[in-house]
Amino acid sequence: MKLLNFFKHNWFAILYFNFKMLPFKQAIKLPFDFYGRIKFKSLTGNIIINTNINRGCFQFGLAESEIFPQSPIIFSLKGNLILTGTPICIGSGSVIEINKNATVEFGSDVLIAPRNKIISRKMIKFGSHISMSWEGQVFDSNFHYMRNIKTNAIPPINKEIIIGNNIWIGNRVTINKGTKLPDYTIIASNSLCNKDYQKNDKQYITLAGSPAQIVTEGYERIFESLEPELTKTLSENENNK
Repeated sequence: MKLLNFFKHNWFAILYFNFKMLPFKQAIKLPFDFYGRIKFKSLTGNIIINTNINRGCFQFGLAESEIFPQSPIIFSLKGNLILTGTPICIGSGSVIEINKNATVEFGSDVLIAPRNKIISRKMIKFGSHISMSWEGQVFDSNFHYMRNIKTNAIPPINKEIIIGNNIWIGNRVTINKGTKLPDYTIIASNSLCNKDYQKNDKQYITLAGSPAQIVTEGYERIFESLEPELTKTLSENENNK
């Protein structure tokens, strides 16, 4: 089994990326771990690590499943990638594009499932304890300008995204520019987030719809580490009724 795991790693990408992008004292620990194929479109940007690191604490391409077999990750780094915690796991088939003068920041315990797209032209900040299901997208830009035909005003196309702590993002969710998510937010699948949901100082909100609105309050995600014991307890309670 250990031998099989050894060959799942993309050792060329691991050695190339770590020693190209990091100071030697960090690179020698091989904190960036790559599985399967990866396409480095550009590596002219910067990586800033503000946390303790160890072997494989930043994983790319590991998260996969039967419905999403291994596919290449596309990684373009022209701006800044800031890492303030571990672990970080980016699923296979995902796209990470950080453009020049843009910044993407990750806190600790962030899981991005397969086939997500994160594209930044300004600023995308992920907090800690975040789970993002498959085939979502996070864009801090409209990518194209529009003009108001009455006023001739051209609004900005880039606006930062802030994703708080303890967030559960369902599958195929789109998070657009200007989105701000408060701590303990749940987002239903196929929703479109496009505004500041922090402005009412609420937490424990559930968002759904396109555009997403608050549909209920007072719920939090029970993560997988607690689910087996919870399932056992609830089953026993049902059987005793």
